[in-house]
Amino acid sequence: MSHLLQYKGMKEAKSKVEQTKSPNAVFVTMALDMSWRLALVVLAPILVGVELDKVLKTSPTFVIAGFILAMAGTGIVLWQALQAASRQPVPKLTAAQKRAIKKQNDEDDD
Repeated sequence: MSHLLQYKGMKEAKSKVEQTKSPNAVFVTMALDMSWRLALVVLAPILVGVELDKVLKTSPTFVIAGFILAMAGTGIVLWQALQAASRQPVPKLTAAQKRAIKKQNDEDDD
């Protein structure tokens, strides 16, 4: 139980740190986090499946099972990344920034 509370505390601390960073730094951090998690989630089950197929002399049985597990894991990682991105605060624009964006959009329409 204490590990769960410790993990929750680390998650909240990470969230507070992300709120103080620039939006670009948060994006890079989240992208790097998602990329290593995807690599692990995709490669591990497939490589384990290949090795199990070699040892047990089964054809592609465990590779296919590993692939299915990898796709499910990929969905979970992407869902978690989407949820983390949704929790990020949206920066507030000043009135001058809003006018500049509106002016740029009007120029692009012409």
